[in-house]
Amino acid sequence: MKEKLVTIVVLPYSKAHILKMKLEAEKIECELENIDLIEGTTSFSVKVKILEKDVPEAVPILDDFLGKNPLTVKKQTEKKERHILVAVDFSPNSEKACKMAIDIAAHLQVKLVFMHCYINPLINSIPYSDVYAYDLALLAKLESTEKNANDNFQKFIAKLADETGKEKWESVDSEFIIKSGYADNDILAYAHKNNSQLIVMGRSGNSVQMETVGSIAADIMYNARVPVLIVPESTPDQELKHFSNVLYATDFDEKDFVALDKLMSILYPFEIKLTCAHVGHPSGDGWDLAKLNGMKDILKEKYRSENFECRLIVGNNTLESLEHFIKDEKIDILSLTTHKRNMISRLFNPSFARKMVFHSNTPLLVFHA
Repeated sequence: MKEKLVTIVVLPYSKAHILKMKLEAEKIECELENIDLIEGTTSFSVKVKILEKDVPEAVPILDDFLGKNPLTVKKQTEKKERHILVAVDFSPNSEKACKMAIDIAAHLQVKLVFMHCYINPLINSIPYSDVYAYDLALLAKLESTEKNANDNFQKFIAKLADETGKEKWESVDSEFIIKSGYADNDILAYAHKNNSQLIVMGRSGNSVQMETVGSIAADIMYNARVPVLIVPESTPDQELKHFSNVLYATDFDEKDFVALDKLMSILYPFEIKLTCAHVGHPSGDGWDLAKLNGMKDILKEKYRSENFECRLIVGNNTLESLEHFIKDEKIDILSLTTHKRNMISRLFNPSFARKMVFHSNTPLLVFHA
């Protein structure tokens, strides 16, 4: 019986050819099959197919090509093409995240890379060894999983392009990657290896039942070395394109200025008002206000043309004070840095989930500092 070809990844045309050369250099036979994810894309996609028996040898090559071991990847010195990486899982919150990413990419004039990872019953269950037991049932499941991933991706992108509008959609250079694997690891690995400017992903609005912001979103948020924008499902559609009021929560760390530099590099094309705020106690000794005034002077000098405001939010409870401020000031995006692990932990602790009503519809932009 002729051995079956299996798809190990769907990549843009140019990247697929590079991977094909890498595989063939290791004596692994490889074929490319064109697919049309959506008419009018600037870089069409192809399936990279290999013989089933070669999967164990091909997976490490694929991992090295796209990125592997995200927590130990060395810092890349090679300059990469500027792009935004969007995690796609076909959910409504993923759709909202994609729409926000398209608008940001259009303003920044950078490429958009859509990435979907699915669990492959063959690739993600076999060991890297010379022994592989042929299993007809597993192969049938593999074909079904692969087909569903490609079909769902095609429908998702077609719907997204239609709702975005032809002019906006075609103004953004797009790439599409579909691969088997684990979303958190593969997204982080790709972002770190390819120097992504920003990771954008959706998050379910049902944080009470999940008791977290979502395991994948949380893992990426805590471990990414690039900025991460998390868009809740319940974010109003208007805010996806017309956000103008951004809050940066500061705890007076010198790393704040590094994070603010990154924040401005993402938001500079937009007409925004940026508020740097700190929650202080009513009985404070005045140092909080003095530090805020110092921060304001530095920011005004560095970003002369930008609209900045520094505010002291008076309150004994950080979460409740932020909640009221975000509601009252109609904040569109809340920004934090991951070095404030205690603040993030409190924000997403299940015991505070019911209190954090504002969090259900406010996108969160997180920086690693």
